[in-house]
Amino acid sequence: MRIMFDTNVFDKMLSSADDVEIIVACTSNDYFITSVQKEELANIRDENKKYALLEMCTIVAKATPTPAVVGYSKVGDCVLVDLEDIYSDLLTETHSNVKDAMIGSAAKRELCTVVTNDIRFSKRLINCHIPTMTYEDF
Repeated sequence: MRIMFDTNVFDKMLSSADDVEIIVACTSNDYFITSVQKEELANIRDENKKYALLEMCTIVAKATPTPAVVGYSKVGDCVLVDLEDIYSDLLTETHSNVKDAMIGSAAKRELCTVVTNDIRFSKRLINCHIPTMTYEDF
C-alpha cells in the first residue's frame, strides 16, 4: 500500500513507541511525504517530538513534490501542474485549506491513501476519489 500521512496523525504515532516500530518495520507499505508536512513538523515546539518525527520520516518516507502554489511552495519541492490537476478540486471556496489541497494533490499523483483524522479533509479526498482512512483504521 502507498501511504501519505496528513500532519495531524504524526502526534498519534508518537503516543506509542510500538506504533513507530510497526510503521518503520512494515516494508510492505511505501510511505511518502511532501515539503508541507516537513515544514509543519519543523514548527513543532517540543524539540524531542520534532526530531523524533523528522527522523522517522527521513527513515521511512520518500519525498514527493507538491503542486506549485505561489506563497506556499519552494523551488525544488514542487512541480507545475495542469488545469486538470485535483488541487483546485480540493480547495475550499475560501482557499483556507491550501496546504491540505497540496498534500491531496501529491497523494493523488503518487496513488497514495491519505491517513488523516481531519473529517472535512477526508470528505474532500473521498469526493475527489482519493482513498483515505483514519489513523486508527491504519
